[in-house]
Amino acid sequence: MTDLIDDAGERRLDPRHKMFGPVALRFGGTAARAHFLDLSCWGALAYCETPPGTGVYLIVEALGVQASARVIWANGKRFGIQFNQPLAQDAMDAWIKGA
Repeated sequence: MTDLIDDAGERRLDPRHKMFGPVALRFGGTAARAHFLDLSCWGALAYCETPPGTGVYLIVEALGVQASARVIWANGKRFGIQFNQPLAQDAMDAWIKGA
C-alpha cells in the first residue's frame, strides 16, 4: 500500500484506480444510474445526474457485485462514497475491468 493524499488533503492508505464504469444505486426508495470515476477497496468517486446527499446510505450494484456504502461528501453531480466493508479483490477487478 502507498500513502496518498486525496482531494481534501487527507491521507489515504489504499490507491484509487481510475475507471469509468456504470453502476446502479438504490437509496431511500430511489433507483439511479451512476458512474464510478475511481475506485479503491474502501470507497469510490462517483458521478450521477441526481446524486444522493451527504450522509445517505445506499446500495451499489454492477456486474453481479453488490456493496453497501454511505455518501461522505457531495459537490454538484460528483460525490464520494465509503463502503461499509472493504471490497474483495475479485469485486474490484470486476468493476474496474467491466467484465
